[in-house]
Amino acid sequence: MATKAFSAGCIVAGSTIGAGMLGLPMAVGYLGFTMSCVLLVVMWALALYSGLLLVEVDMQVGPGLNFNKMVKKVLGWPGQVVAVLSLGFLLYALLVAYITGMGSILANTLHIADSGYGAPVCSAIFALIMAFIVFCGTKTIVRFNNLFFIVMVCAMSFAFFSLSSTVNFDNLLAIAPDYDHLLASLPILFAAYGYHFCIPSTCKIVDGNKDILYWSIIGGTIAPLMCYVLWLFLTLGSVPMAQITQMNGNVDSLIAAISQNSVFIKAVLSVFASFALVTSFFGVSLSLYDLATETLNLSTSQAHRIIATIVVFAPPILASYLCPGSFIAALAHAGIGFAVLCLCLPCIMSWKLRNERNRTATEAPYEVAGGKFTIALASACGVFIIIAACV
Repeated sequence: MATKAFSAGCIVAGSTIGAGMLGLPMAVGYLGFTMSCVLLVVMWALALYSGLLLVEVDMQVGPGLNFNKMVKKVLGWPGQVVAVLSLGFLLYALLVAYITGMGSILANTLHIADSGYGAPVCSAIFALIMAFIVFCGTKTIVRFNNLFFIVMVCAMSFAFFSLSSTVNFDNLLAIAPDYDHLLASLPILFAAYGYHFCIPSTCKIVDGNKDILYWSIIGGTIAPLMCYVLWLFLTLGSVPMAQITQMNGNVDSLIAAISQNSVFIKAVLSVFASFALVTSFFGVSLSLYDLATETLNLSTSQAHRIIATIVVFAPPILASYLCPGSFIAALAHAGIGFAVLCLCLPCIMSWKLRNERNRTATEAPYEVAGGKFTIALASACGVFIIIAACV
């Protein structure tokens, strides 16, 4: 059981730490360190609450059910259509971000970034390798994810320790908050806590044990919050904001600037960035694979697994080839899907199920504290994030 709890925590934390963390300095640095940290805490609380609401719904309608069937059971086919479209849009946007980000890192590592096809080719090779691992099945994904998560944490610890001596507090104090970027930052900040899509798959890993799932989500989201705050402190303290604004969302440019000509620090940061993207990639691709097999009614036969793998990987590979510099843009678009899927839908489903339980005087297997006022407040936040992403 301890192994399952560790695996579940790794899936949640690994799905969260990744593209969101790497892009934070370039996406929210305009707001300054203090304001960015305040918003990170607010978004963490919002993401934690909405994730636990999703657990509440999942426990009642059938532990381990994917969004497709879960929403259909509660909201009928109209809700099912919204859920599948939102989840598909969200997961594909994240895969595009991860594939393009990884392609950029690999191209610069192999010194082929200057060639016109360096990054797209590296992106395609990376995606094909990941596709083969996903094709091999959930057990293979979990084993690789656990290993890569440990490597990522070790690399992150080395990187944070190495960067601690390069922080210049003048850089942090010199950033005057530019609130013109506040609305645009909200979808990206919320997307940085994107673990909700892996809750049904994680529920299967722990065999529907709500206590393990509950603590896995809490621990798996607190760890990213601490990492995000420390990452912003180190990056914004090491690199002037004026330099960060000129990077145009390029992850490898940020790594090069932070390393300050240190080959060791650059290597450690590249390892961390690579494994952070890979662990996030596993959680996203596993969720999209489960959604594809469930939506298309595919079996576990080899032919159907090949079809599901193609459905999952073909669109993001094509998108990353056509738009190789779409890392931050993809995250911003993902924020819309997150707000619909991870805030609005869980709130609506929980509200409806609670009303039904009140009418029938039945007890839920698990219910999040806070009452209907908190659900209404979270729903309003979701609508506000969607509006901010569209402005």
